[in-house]
Amino acid sequence: MKTTRCLFVFLLSLLATSALYAALPPVIAAAQADQARVKAMMAGDATALANLMSDQLRFAHSDGRVESKADYVKNLLAGDTAYADVKLSELETKQIAPDVVYVLGAQQMRKRLGPDWSEVKLRYLAVWRNEGGTWRLVAWQSARPAGNSVVPPKK
Repeated sequence: MKTTRCLFVFLLSLLATSALYAALPPVIAAAQADQARVKAMMAGDATALANLMSDQLRFAHSDGRVESKADYVKNLLAGDTAYADVKLSELETKQIAPDVVYVLGAQQMRKRLGPDWSEVKLRYLAVWRNEGGTWRLVAWQSARPAGNSVVPPKK
């Protein structure tokens, strides 16, 4: 009886939590999904990342390579890539359709590719879409800022 009661309480709290997330404004839900993306990257959790990605994902890396969801997950599972100390800043979120939100921001991290670690600074645009109640990444574009603007100052 005690086990049944504990199970009931657990299921009730799970339903309440699911309902709470479902009731979140889209910009907050997408921002939380973006934070979950960072946690999964740092943990090297390809399964969690795959669950956060749309099957239609197009992932454009800062070096110009473009990958599908399958390619991205396969490369992460290969084990020669790792992420640490990921920090997001300058985040801007905007709902652009009922089930579509973009996140624009800066991402700084340490990245291991093969045996070598490097410091990486990116500007990124992530497009999140609500797919049946789950926010998934449908598009990613990142660039490494050079630090020098090519636009002349306004007089």
